[in-house]
Amino acid sequence: MKLLELIPKDALTFGSLKNFTAGEAHYQQAIFPPPIMRFFSLGKDQGIKPLKVMGVFIKHQEELFLPMPADCLKKRKQKVEKIYVPKWDEKLKRPFIEVFEGEELLNLEQAGGFCDYSNFVENYSAGKGFEIKQKDQFSQDLLHEEERVGIKLNYDKRIAEDKYFYSRIYLRFKDSHIVLLVEEDIKDKFFTTVGGERRFVEVKPIEGKFIDFFNSSVNIEKGKLYKFYSTTHLYADLNSEVKVNGQIKFKIKWVSSLEPEWVSGFKKPFLYMLRPGTVLWFEALDNGICKRLCQISSGNEIIRYNGETKDLLKRGWNSGILLNAQ
Repeated sequence: MKLLELIPKDALTFGSLKNFTAGEAHYQQAIFPPPIMRFFSLGKDQGIKPLKVMGVFIKHQEELFLPMPADCLKKRKQKVEKIYVPKWDEKLKRPFIEVFEGEELLNLEQAGGFCDYSNFVENYSAGKGFEIKQKDQFSQDLLHEEERVGIKLNYDKRIAEDKYFYSRIYLRFKDSHIVLLVEEDIKDKFFTTVGGERRFVEVKPIEGKFIDFFNSSVNIEKGKLYKFYSTTHLYADLNSEVKVNGQIKFKIKWVSSLEPEWVSGFKKPFLYMLRPGTVLWFEALDNGICKRLCQISSGNEIIRYNGETKDLLKRGWNSGILLNAQ
């Protein structure tokens, strides 16, 4: 397992699946984090085999940032965002926010943006609240959006098409870089292309404290509650039993998610998937031990297209971090 830091030589763009042709759709928004399939062929021109990508994060200065867990809440219109982490309420059979002493009944909404690695490990994983910077300013520190305008050209007539302007959003990372969590143990840096328009990036493995948490083990006890924080998009039948790493069975109790989105690639089927940051609350049906970074399955992760059978788990989909529910 390795963390790969992508150092771009220019702004990058990762478009959505919305049809984008000048004259039909005039505006293409960038999405982040992009689906892991955008990085499967990373280093292909260097002879590197297709990667198993298990997470897309941001490294800002010396800290790692993950998508904010979808079960985290915050007060509306606050400059300093205090993040509330719910606990499981056995009577309600759902996650519930306890009002802290001295606070009135809160008007809360889903927190967005990113969560730094330190708060994720020390506070969120322990069920404790924490504070982050104002969302707008915080996100601006991590990446900056650039809008570029173009016009459709008629190459046969060698003229510009009238009324065919379009805009595309690019992401420029300010003192920040994309970081990929991959299963392969890549040791040497290399140069390759990534994203729309195939911009050049330098890719280098990074060492440090971050991998230790992902590699740690979790003891699973039958009947106890656990949380699964997804680091990639999820595609599974959440109405049935799920397995962690194909071995330990769990029963889904609650799902905290962002709005699902369609995910696909060139000559691939469209799949309606839950976004990274989704949190599954489930009850263990077995005993066992597994790594904190794991994958869930429900029997529906094998799909067919172009006459071939594809197993989504082999490429990194359905990956996440297993936590004890507090």
